[in-house]
Amino acid sequence: MWKVVAADDEGYIREALKKLINWEKMNCDLVSVLEDGQELIQCIENESPDIVITDIQMPGVNGLEVCKYLYETRPETQVIILTAYSDFDYAKFAIKYNACEYVLKISIMDELPEALEKATGKLTQLKKEIEKEEIAVSGQRTLLQQIDQYVEQNFKNKISLDEIADELHVNRSYLSRFYKNKTGINLFDTILNLRIEAAKEYLLNTDMKTYEISEAIGVDDAGYFSKMFKKITGVSPKEFRKQGKDEKNY
Repeated sequence: MWKVVAADDEGYIREALKKLINWEKMNCDLVSVLEDGQELIQCIENESPDIVITDIQMPGVNGLEVCKYLYETRPETQVIILTAYSDFDYAKFAIKYNACEYVLKISIMDELPEALEKATGKLTQLKKEIEKEEIAVSGQRTLLQQIDQYVEQNFKNKISLDEIADELHVNRSYLSRFYKNKTGINLFDTILNLRIEAAKEYLLNTDMKTYEISEAIGVDDAGYFSKMFKKITGVSPKEFRKQGKDEKNY
């Protein structure tokens, strides 16, 4: 079944999503229904859903920011936008970030099942393309090996999915889905893990400051780097360095 997560700041919409939509009939599993965009992004990182349903107007991180995040890091994920307004500017933004469909809340019971059918159709087509690719590259250096090699050589640079796809001459959405299908891991999670391992080496073997290490591993935002470092290792960069020095002195 296709994994689905959703977010909307209005309680009645969340209840409608949970109770009034026949997810199983559409071969979908609704994993979480959340209240805001920040929670949604965290859930996406933890669950790696196939389909994301997001309200546009939410406190904090809004639905358009969620669309941008998915476009840049997980373009194979199908996005369905919910809104109370038929606003052309929102529609243009949705198109820019490759949203699958745009659903008005007043018509959610009629339009959402159709949008989900469209999203699952795209996912099925992408899965077929991946299977065809596996047959086409049989006996040759596989696409997965090419991705791994490129990432190993370039992860310290500010690489984007577009750059990787252009270098390997494949569609960006296909590339991201292919990698996830073959490894079970999102490509940018792999890149982040490589960056964290490199950061550990800098922390233990140099006197570089945190922001300097962040830049050296291809992360512009030192605050984001510190947050991700702690999420993955359980300690801050400063604490990790101190622990390393304590072990050497011991």
